[in-house]
Amino acid sequence: MLRLAAALIVSVLMMTAPARAQGQVLSVVADDWPPFSGPDLPRGGISLDVIAAVLERAGYTVETQVVPWARVLNGARSGTFDIVGSLFADQELAEFLTYAEPFYTTNVQLVRPKGSEITFTTVEALRPYKIAVGEGFLYQDEFDRADYLDKTAVTTTSQAVHMVAHGRADLTLDSVDVIRHVLGSEDPTLADRVELAPGVLAAQDLHMAVRTGLENSAQIVADFNRTLAEMRADGTLETLLAKHIDAHVNG
Repeated sequence: MLRLAAALIVSVLMMTAPARAQGQVLSVVADDWPPFSGPDLPRGGISLDVIAAVLERAGYTVETQVVPWARVLNGARSGTFDIVGSLFADQELAEFLTYAEPFYTTNVQLVRPKGSEITFTTVEALRPYKIAVGEGFLYQDEFDRADYLDKTAVTTTSQAVHMVAHGRADLTLDSVDVIRHVLGSEDPTLADRVELAPGVLAAQDLHMAVRTGLENSAQIVADFNRTLAEMRADGTLETLLAKHIDAHVNG
């Protein structure tokens, strides 16, 4: 009877196991946004590396790639991609993506010319300034909605930082991790021309999100959240993040 009971338990577990046990391959995608994601970054950057590590530990097979943001959105809507990484929380994206628990938090700050006295107090106080922003980027809800600000759209944060450095914009903004990556990996004179302005617009959590239309999306999110909690508790997540943070701060 004990053997029969054990066999029944194994049988039930196999019947209720998520689709990953059937060889499901999950396509994970993010746009080029170093150090969180990028084709030239180790294991695709912080976001793609963490997402892949968590899902693989949970038993899934993962394929990652970096593509332009417009293709990320189109692919997530059409079903070409299963999971999107390097995301801040956004209500519009939540209409077709199911967010998992965050795995990293970063501050969003302004970048000003070196020696400038501009500091962040309120979004309203930014009215006098020309601000370079990434097209389609999400920064902070109030700032994103502030159509009264003088915003100039660019393709990348790197372009925006160069605009500030060369006097073509008064300010730009992004995650401090992204800004530090730009300053540390590009023209070494940039650090002599620009600096982070005091004041934090927002502390933003970094997420992955699963295409809601995927048949087992809820199971994938649950598996991710459970495994992420395990990795946070046993120190694996901290070690994984530290590799990337040390690389873009010190490298």
